Amino acid sequence: MLAVEKWAMGRNPAFAFLAINHALMARTQCEALQHIKERRIFGHKFPLPDLPSWFAMYRSRKPLLAYKRLISHSSDFTDEQIDLFSEFRKLDKALKNNPKMVINIPTPEEIETSLAMWKGFCSKTFTEIEEEIAKIQFDSEMQKKFDNSLARHELPLGFYFLVYAPCLLFYGAPPSDLYRKALKHDLSAIEQLLKLDPLTLHDPAIGFQIQSIRLNGKANDYDRILAAISKSPVISYQDMKTERKTIKSDQGALIYVLAMAFKNNLKVPHIRGLYDALAADFEGTLQDTDITSPEGFDKTIKTKAAAWHKLHQQPEKQK
Repeated sequence: MLAVEKWAMGRNPAFAFLAINHALMARTQCEALQHIKERRIFGHKFPLPDLPSWFAMYRSRKPLLAYKRLISHSSDFTDEQIDLFSEFRKLDKALKNNPKMVINIPTPEEIETSLAMWKGFCSKTFTEIEEEIAKIQFDSEMQKKFDNSLARHELPLGFYFLVYAPCLLFYGAPPSDLYRKALKHDLSAIEQLLKLDPLTLHDPAIGFQIQSIRLNGKANDYDRILAAISKSPVISYQDMKTERKTIKSDQGALIYVLAMAFKNNLKVPHIRGLYDALAADFEGTLQDTDITSPEGFDKTIKTKAAAWHKLHQQPEKQK
């Protein structure tokens, strides 16, 4: 039995599923940071692209379509799972807007049906984790199709893995949204774009905005933009371990908020226990090595969760 499966035992299966997937999301975000830095994924290193063609991807659906074609050769996700994740994103957004939201208790019949469904989703998650740990390989025909697709659509897939997906992971929005805001002189959007994709420094439209800030904006605004080029979407590449811990505490805080929404008696150390369980399954370690100070990590989660509560207690006009 997986360590994370043991962690889930005795917990509301709906909450367990969401909590585990938030923790898995943190691991995915950490991996994405390394992908951005190395421009490498699935063993394939993406070369520096033709810049005008790369910048055109910000206004194109080609990256998303290329990814859908790619996973059609390798994914066994069902429509049921895709629908679930769509609903999960809606729940996520609702909780961010109102962290104290209480999830209504359904009828006994609905509870029985729901529990069976969520237990099934948990089982699927555990199976997927086991398969990832076992590094189950594609059969030769599927591997060939996968490799050919990756090579044939290198530009849009490179953009998807290095920009589109990380943008959704870190900023909760597609890169086209950031790009449009950046063209409207939005300093934060420009800063986020440069952290995510330093190549946008050479985009003429973004470059115009940057020079406008240099000539007409505040000095510290221009300094922020210059500093963003050497940073990743969270902190900086100079201290990747701190960055990974930050990502995990962010997701941990959301798990804590979820627990309160479900009226689940989850203690903050149990969240650390979830990360430790995943580390035991994936790396074979007793603890998540990114969490070097357990007490400090627990305190950070409480602080971030409290900050979310404080923010959403403010009148709308003060946010």
